[in-house]
Amino acid sequence: MKPLLVIGLGNPLMGDDGIGCHVAARLAGDPRLPESVEVISGGTDLLRFASQIEGRSRVFILDAIHDDAEPGAVSVFAADLPGLDERQEHAHHLSAVQAIGVLRILMPVRITLVGISISSAAIESGLSPALDTRVPAIVDRVLQELA
Repeated sequence: MKPLLVIGLGNPLMGDDGIGCHVAARLAGDPRLPESVEVISGGTDLLRFASQIEGRSRVFILDAIHDDAEPGAVSVFAADLPGLDERQEHAHHLSAVQAIGVLRILMPVRITLVGISISSAAIESGLSPALDTRVPAIVDRVLQELA
């Protein structure tokens, strides 16, 4: 069986939308990360990682969610994704929620979405100061989920 996989999603050129990639990068270099966990930073198209997901017993997806929570709040969706918006942002990609639905149909893998609340996504190369200060706490929370 392949090791547990963590995929950080987001567009780092769109400010806080890149939080999944930022957390994945920080997590990959964290000495507390179990050896049985593989971490990749995935951009915005989850389906391109179908071959890496295949054969895993468990996959964690780290992604930004736009909701009313404080920036940096973490929500874990382990089974279904109730209440999450399935609308496409554009015609060329599925949303992360839609892609998870497709993957669940295609392969028997337990997928957990770790949603990280953001208040906005705008063209800028880094995270907002409010979210950037929360990254260590977010990494800690993800490590708890991986344990």
